[in-house]
Amino acid sequence: MTELDFSAPQYLGRQLHTADTFKPRTSTLELSFDAVIIGAGPGGLTTATALTQAGWKVAVFEGGRFWTSDKFKRKQSWALEHLYQARGQRLLTGNTLISLQSGRGVGGGTLVNSAITFRAPDSVLEQWIREQGIDFWEKESREKLYPQVEAVIGAKPTDPSIAGQNSEVARRGFEAMGMEAAYMPRSAPGCVGCGTCQTGCPSRGKASADNTWLPRMLRAGGEVYADTLVEEILLEGSRAVGLRAVMRSPEDKKPVVEIKAMAPRVILAAGAVNTPLLLQKQNLANSSGMVGRNLHCHPGVGAIAKFREDILIWKGATQGFYGHHPEDPEILLETFSASPDIFVAQAGSVGMEAMQFIKDLRKIAACGLLIRDHSSGSVTYNEGRAPSFSYTMLPSDQRKLTKGLLKIAEMFFAAGAQAVRPMLAGGDFYYSQNEAFDFIRQATDPMGMQLYASHPMGTCRLGEDPEHNVVRPQDGRTHDVEGLYITDSSLFPTALGVNPQVTIMAQSLALAGRMMQAS
Repeated sequence: MTELDFSAPQYLGRQLHTADTFKPRTSTLELSFDAVIIGAGPGGLTTATALTQAGWKVAVFEGGRFWTSDKFKRKQSWALEHLYQARGQRLLTGNTLISLQSGRGVGGGTLVNSAITFRAPDSVLEQWIREQGIDFWEKESREKLYPQVEAVIGAKPTDPSIAGQNSEVARRGFEAMGMEAAYMPRSAPGCVGCGTCQTGCPSRGKASADNTWLPRMLRAGGEVYADTLVEEILLEGSRAVGLRAVMRSPEDKKPVVEIKAMAPRVILAAGAVNTPLLLQKQNLANSSGMVGRNLHCHPGVGAIAKFREDILIWKGATQGFYGHHPEDPEILLETFSASPDIFVAQAGSVGMEAMQFIKDLRKIAACGLLIRDHSSGSVTYNEGRAPSFSYTMLPSDQRKLTKGLLKIAEMFFAAGAQAVRPMLAGGDFYYSQNEAFDFIRQATDPMGMQLYASHPMGTCRLGEDPEHNVVRPQDGRTHDVEGLYITDSSLFPTALGVNPQVTIMAQSLALAGRMMQAS
């Protein structure tokens, strides 16, 4: 992982601009670049690094803050307020309710993810090649792209010595069941097993985008404007020529300076929610009618289990072990560790029940699952109001969630659990596998599941046909607007079925390369 003193004068306040360091001389700052990028997450910073290292003059604009590791508070309430979009309160609504969480700040989702580095399944990428004409995912290309990314972020299996007892429980259970399972591949070469990935890594052991791509980009001469929300993409006729943004104080939201940044290439990398919202706000790149549609995610649900021995779920890698469902490759089981306050909040207990849960917390283990959804939804911009999110879960996806939860319960009992509690409405601790199975099987209403999802995808679909897609595979440019490009997870035609960060980064390298070839 690249080390960089962000406070050094040549970076902070010179290339890395924040509301605290920026000293404007005018109310409006006019700038010029070869490319401007909206969003400093894994897509934006990877793209920026590739372009700056090729000699381009690039600036990245990010609405969230720039954080150093000493500022993270290790508390869920603090993290929701400062590190998550909409304070983590976005809900997909329809025939179910799904809590949809996305990171914000310089580093984007990598600030709060668990650093998981699965490659996309070959079957998924082959589907994209076959149906969408995305040729940069041909086998020869992906065998070059993924290793490039993995080398930068230090991807490797979790060290068993820091995986924690929660991972050991899963290892024991999966092994007893004869399931395919392993220590989680992660981009956390300096991980100390503190279990705080999702509230910001305090040890700087996680190779988030701000710790890897950002230093490389700054050293190559790129610039970042944090605390700076893009208000408008600037146009000349049907061509994008720049952006207008406002830098605001993160404390009182007062404007610091308005920025007008001109460039022949405007690159959207604000994620699968904010990218389509910005396009919808201006009615851009949407002749296909697909901007904001085709929303996919990885719906998930979990279970906790009570053991006789101490688990200490707050110690160990946040997600240190995983298993593939033996009957369905689109179901992925992943352990989950976190601070006690997260588990107490998720348990939903009150009174004496809550006190007993807190007393038992030392002996609680947890495991969740995600599925590759075939359901879909939409993101809609509403002038003057919060955006709306719809999602209709197909019965087939609901059955996958049930199937995965049954397998988690089986794993816990195989590992020696005293009792298992599925995270379903009306659920309790069940002291036999049959009791747990009976409850899970009858809980068929998706409204009764405590569902979560952390990987929005697909809302500006990549594909050759301009009548059904938003962005062309040749170089990541929108079909409709010259000079306007996208390089984030909104491009994915379908859900991946695995955690997406390395695929976002690899895709961004591919599209940056094609962008340069076309210039």
